[in-house]
Amino acid sequence: MTVKKPTEAASAPTPSRRKMIGTVTGLGAAAALATVATPAEAQSQASHGAHSGSRLSPRQVAAAFYASYNGDLAAGFERYVSKDLVLHGFDGPNERSAWVAGDLELKASLTGYRLDVFDQIAEGAKVVTRWSLGGVHTGTILGIPPSGREVHLSGISIDRVVGGQSVEHWSEGNFGRFLQALRGESV
Repeated sequence: MTVKKPTEAASAPTPSRRKMIGTVTGLGAAAALATVATPAEAQSQASHGAHSGSRLSPRQVAAAFYASYNGDLAAGFERYVSKDLVLHGFDGPNERSAWVAGDLELKASLTGYRLDVFDQIAEGAKVVTRWSLGGVHTGTILGIPPSGREVHLSGISIDRVVGGQSVEHWSEGNFGRFLQALRGESV
């Protein structure tokens, strides 16, 4: 198998593109886990786990984090994502702060925002989630002005969970198509 190296211009994303990619990466992961059917007991543990001394499974941590995309996302990042997170975004390694800022901007910019989880598989410390998020584009996203169009982003994310927090995160998705839809370009 031959792998072509991208040109320097294509492989060096701009700061605004990095922020957008961080946003999409986080949103995708959150969307995937937000609607996972989590038993009431797991939800209760997730909200009280740090105080009761009980340990959540990696799947319960991921489910609680992604559920926060449809609720208090800032609190979800604070509780379930390590400050020392190793992030592998759509454009390669990225920074946690860019992911948080980007996902909060994306959520605020889509009216009727919702993240749905279709599949979630856990093995050991890793949780794989297939997800989709969307809403109506009513706020500026990555410098793209509101279009009023309904837009969707889907993808697959992997979280490695240790000690009740995601310590490493990967995401892959249809980010290019999402950007085209935001801009009103034919997809």
